[in-house]
Formats: sequence, structure tokens, C-alpha cells
Amino acid sequence: MTRDARWTLTAAVTALICFIVVFAVAGSFVRSIVSDAFGESENVRIARALLAAVVTQQLDEESGLRGYAVTGERLFLEPYRTGREKLPQSLARLQMLTDRLALPEASADVRDAAATARLWRRTVADPMLQARGKSTAVLESRGKALVDRFRRQTDRLDATLARRRVAANVGVQDAIRRVGLFVLVAIGITATLAALLIGAQLRASTRDERERLRAEQDRVRATELRAAYLTEKRIAESLQSALVQRPLPAMPALLLSARYAPAQEEARVGGDWYDVLELPEERVLFAIGDVAGHGIDAAVTMNRARQALVSSAMLDLDPAFILAHANADLLREEATMVTAIAGFADYRRYEFVLAIAGHPPPLLIESGGATHLLACGGLPLGISPASTYRVQRVQASPGSTIVLYTDGAIEHSRDALEGERIFVDAAAAAVKSPAAPASAIYETIFENRHANDDVAILTIGFPSSGRQAGKRFSRRSASTKTLDLAPVTIESFSERRRAPSDGWRTAS
Repeated sequence: MTRDARWTLTAAVTALICFIVVFAVAGSFVRSIVSDAFGESENVRIARALLAAVVTQQLDEESGLRGYAVTGERLFLEPYRTGREKLPQSLARLQMLTDRLALPEASADVRDAAATARLWRRTVADPMLQARGKSTAVLESRGKALVDRFRRQTDRLDATLARRRVAANVGVQDAIRRVGLFVLVAIGITATLAALLIGAQLRASTRDERERLRAEQDRVRATELRAAYLTEKRIAESLQSALVQRPLPAMPALLLSARYAPAQEEARVGGDWYDVLELPEERVLFAIGDVAGHGIDAAVTMNRARQALVSSAMLDLDPAFILAHANADLLREEATMVTAIAGFADYRRYEFVLAIAGHPPPLLIESGGATHLLACGGLPLGISPASTYRVQRVQASPGSTIVLYTDGAIEHSRDALEGERIFVDAAAAAVKSPAAPASAIYETIFENRHANDDVAILTIGFPSSGRQAGKRFSRRSASTKTLDLAPVTIESFSERRRAPSDGWRTAS
């Protein structure tokens, strides 16, 4: 090998090392940008959904009082009392979200709207309730002025949030463009370094070595393609890691654990996720899902589906409604198919309430060790506007655990029934040591097996009666019931926006 050839080869190797370092730093930067952009977009969407609930609750409060003033029927006071109870809570949550979004003008509008609502109750609602047949014309005139002021304040707030959402969407699109540019640059640099390496080898070879160099070129091209392939996988993993791995809430009344693991095959980075959010009245919202397809597109669709489920839960605490609303959102955005489960765990009643959209059935493990696969139900999200979903109510007992998972946890072999049996056995053994049952399930299944797809596992358990002070429930066998009510569809859930939620009811 000549001196020039050795110098060229050394320069190519040095450049390759520098590229690896720069790639690692740039990958971390891209992940941070994508996480921030998607997080802001999700917060703005939740704030707008909550603002819609605020307007609905104020309208219930006003229309109920007006109906009572006109007819004297106390039946009209029911929506008034419901709106009066829920409106301050919704405004407080909206205040927290606008503060988190660093929108001073929006925060000021929320405070003004809350002050207007309190003034309306004190100077209009309370006197009208005490009028008892007297003329309320003056009060009604004052109330109209205050309601008009409240509407102007909420309209300004909605306009501010709409502008922020446009900016957030631009940020998301810019982040995705940066990801694409990052992929192209990585491929270009890899190709350039490969070309330098090939040139050094060609100059170092003699005529008799040309055939060998031709074969070497083929190998380098394959290496180049593999490098580009791995680049896309790393970026998709960065997207998933930024969006999926949220910390679980610390709740002594529930035993929560989760495990997410990307596919071991380079080509199969998918869109699996899970969510657990703490709610009032001693309940938590849980969700798990799997997007059809793999790569960056699957990660983006995963984020859309998660936003749709969380936003729906802000409007109505009904799992069937949540899935129908998310289905409509995904159809409007022409997203790919998504399987999902949405539900709530009530640790006061030891109860799970959930609905399923084409997802593998959850596994219920009773305190005594008995296992039950719950019924499947519903088409996946994003397929048909006529999809319907039904609610399952599962009455558990202290010490019971529900295990939710994506299909990667059972489709690691060609025999689906065998995969399901292995999963059930692993889960039943893991919950006996509740420190981290989700990780224990994963390690047991894939200790000697290959994960062909992403895997997400989420466990939610009720502590045994001896571990949860103050809770005294008798032990009973778990029972499951599918509520035989009218299914929630895209046509029916639009009416649910205008009706206040009353707990675990389904659409009628």
C-alpha cells in the first residue's frame, strides 16, 4: 500500500469516528426537539378540550337557572347545580394548563372568566333563587351582561389556544422535517465515507486484485444500506422513547408497573404505547395501544392516537365514548389502523371499567391465583366510521391484578395459542412478587426467545386488604360484565359533548 493510499485510509477512518460522535450528539438533540414539540401540542389540545367543557358547564348552569325562574320547576335546578359544581374545578384545571403553556394572556382570561362566574352566582343566581315569585327582570338583565362578558373571555381564550396550537403543529412538522433531514445527512455522510474507503482500497490494489475489490465494493454497499437502515431505526426509537416512556404516578392505593421494549429486529420499530393518568374520585385512567406498521410514521400515528384518547377522557369518563371519539379523530386525519384499550380503575370499589378496540384481551389475575382472559370487542380505531364499542365492568377484589399488553408479548412464535399460554403462565408467576411484575413478565417470556415486534406491558393491581390501611372489603371472586347498552358511534358521541359526565355511564 502506497503512502497516499495509507493517508486516505487513515483520513476515512478518522472521519468515520467523528461522524459517529456527531451522530450521537445530534440524535440526542433531535430527540429533545421532538419530545418538546409533541408535548406542547398535546397540552394545547387538552386545554382546548377542557375549554369546551367549561363553556358547556356554564351553559348548563345558566340555562338551568333560567328555566327555573320561568317555570318554577325545581327539575331545572339539576343542570344548574351540576354546572355550578363542575365549572370551578374545570376552570382550575384550565388555569394550570395555561400556566404550564406559559401563556400569560390566556391565564389572565381564565382568571377573569372565573371571577365573572363567581360574580354571576353571587349577584344573579343566588338572588334569583331567593326571589320566590318576585320580578327578576333586573337580575336577568344583569345576568345577561355577565354571561356575555364570560363568553367574550372564553372566546379570547379559545383564539389564543388556537394560535398556540397552530404554532405547536408547525413545531411538530418542523421537528419531523428535521428528522428527515437528519436521515438524509446521515445517509450522505455514510455514503461519502464509504466512497473514500473504497477509493483507498482501489488505489492500494493491483490489477490482479480487481475481482476481489469488486466483491469488496458489494460488501461496502451492503454496509452502507445497513447503516442507513440503522439510522432510521435509531430515530424512530428516539421518537418512541420521547413519547412512550412516561413515569407512572406514585399511588399507594394501586400497584402500577410497566415495561416497554423495542423490537430486536432493525426493521420492526413500531408504535406501541401505554398511559396511566390520575383522576379525581379515587380513579385512574389507563390506556394501551398498538399502531399498525413500523418506523417513523408509526411513531407519529401513536402520538396522534394517545392525544385523541386523553382529550376524549377530558370530555366524558366513558371508555366506549373515549374509543369512539378517538376513532373519529383518526379517521379525520386518515391515520393508519390502531388497536387500543381504554378504561378506568376505581381503587375505592376494586373495579375495572374498560372498552376494547381490536386489541388483545386483558388478563385478570385474582388474589388466589385464578386467571381470566377478558372478552375482546370492537373493530380497531381508524377503520370505519360505523365502529361501535361496549363497556366491560370487572368487579375484582383486594390483591387482584389486571395485565394489559400488546401483541408482541404473545406473537413471538408461530403458534399463537402457545404464545398466549406462555404469557399467562409468566404473568401469574410475576404478580406473586409485585415489585416490578411487568418487567418480570417480559424477562420470563424473552429470556430464551427473540422479540419480533415491540412489546408494551402494563399491570394495575389492588393491594391486598392487609397492605392497604383503611380499606375493609370482603374478598370475593372477580366477575366481569359487558354493559348491554346502546353502543357509542361517531354519530352519537357528538351529542355527548353537550351532556355533563356522570361517572361510568355509557351512551344511550
